[in-house]
Amino acid sequence: MADSENTSQTVFTAKLFKVKNIDLPLPDGNTKTYEMIDIQNAITVLPVDSEGCLYFVEQFRIGAGKPLLELPAGKIESDEDPLEAARRELREEIGMDATEIKTLGNFYMSPGYTNEYMYCFLATGLFPAPLAPDIDEFIKVKKLQMNQVFELIESGKLDDSKTLAVLTLAQKHLK
Repeated sequence: MADSENTSQTVFTAKLFKVKNIDLPLPDGNTKTYEMIDIQNAITVLPVDSEGCLYFVEQFRIGAGKPLLELPAGKIESDEDPLEAARRELREEIGMDATEIKTLGNFYMSPGYTNEYMYCFLATGLFPAPLAPDIDEFIKVKKLQMNQVFELIESGKLDDSKTLAVLTLAQKHLK
């Protein structure tokens, strides 16, 4: 089906995404209309300092209706590559940059209804390099030890999917 011709129509345009109707032919000859959220790809960064502490941010998320504890993350701007976006988000969200940033892996966020693709990084060798945050972001930075992170996961208090996925991808790099 992916190689078949399809037609696409934008039915709604918002500030951060578009909603599209995409008609795809099915193997039985019929056509199905899919609704898809077309959104910029994104990055998530796991910052780890020289003491093995991990940096998280807490911010309100409308989909959850509450503040969530999560790793620094954000959209990739049209003129950026994923690594540049990772550095920018580190500086905007926790006021740090890193001497080393490694790729951990990539994944689709929720391919049943969006084309958003997440690039995941591990940042080490952290040093202060603040960059002004986005004007509509009100973020609290939290520095946590690994045992605290596991306690939050086990208690269900750390429930952001991209954060859980990146922590899983980073397991072999964490002590």
